[in-house]
Amino acid sequence: MNLRKQKGNNLTEKHIFGDDPRLRCVRSSPEDERDWLENQPICPSLAHYQILHAGIMEANYPYEVVRTCQEGAFFIVTLRGNGRILVNGAWHDCGEGQACLLPAYTTNAFHCIQDGGQWDFCWVRYHHPPEQIPLIASSEPIIDQFSIDQFNAAMQGLLFEAEQEHREAISEQWVLLIHTYVREFVAPHQTDERLWRLWDAVEHNLGSGWTLDIMARTACLSAEHLRRLCKAQHGRSPMQQVRWLRMQRAAAMLVTTDFKIEAIACDVGYKNPIVFSTAFKKHFQLQPSKYRSQQASIRE
Repeated sequence: MNLRKQKGNNLTEKHIFGDDPRLRCVRSSPEDERDWLENQPICPSLAHYQILHAGIMEANYPYEVVRTCQEGAFFIVTLRGNGRILVNGAWHDCGEGQACLLPAYTTNAFHCIQDGGQWDFCWVRYHHPPEQIPLIASSEPIIDQFSIDQFNAAMQGLLFEAEQEHREAISEQWVLLIHTYVREFVAPHQTDERLWRLWDAVEHNLGSGWTLDIMARTACLSAEHLRRLCKAQHGRSPMQQVRWLRMQRAAAMLVTTDFKIEAIACDVGYKNPIVFSTAFKKHFQLQPSKYRSQQASIRE
């Protein structure tokens, strides 16, 4: 049972704008007609870099976004104030001068902090066609310090040109610069293409009975070569990486849904909820139910 594909109130994808938000953004295609994007300018150059949309937001509580399995990396940079982002299943503050990269096919959730004041941020939302290696390929979230002034200037330049609607060649240069800044941020964490294809397949079917041999065939590698690559990239064996991905997905579901623990266990590949709870406690030092309540209190 894949809970992420169910339609229901328990797994609602949210986009709550909150009080008096101010938004400037640009989209790659007129086909993207969501309410909050439909009147925004179009810049076809974004698509050259697999970018779906990008922009600047001045947000206040209760601004909140939840995307349960976003098909593309999401990059966010705090310009002023402080927001909260779900990273590896736990809430983390993202303050001025910090950036966060959330990889494709993970839960993407962030919100303003109650009584925390205005949160100003830039974002870049990537999207890539199925089976295509993304230009921004990271298998794990990244949150770190970031030089915000240059990035903000590039975003302001792109938005200005897009709003003029007649200097596409200049817009292309701004898009390239923005993508270059994102790529440099991710570069130390960039995933080997063969590993990315493997973890992409695993993320799409965490409940499957993955073994070292199955993963080696999926990655078109020998088992030993896969083991060496995985150890070098992640510091974990392939099976440890599968367990790590399962735990991150389970934690994200505990935080963003009210599904029962038994259902979450099944969704990430554990038929026995007791075995799941034991594995979860070993990973996070808390039982799933206590982890859920702890993160709920942090969120508030």
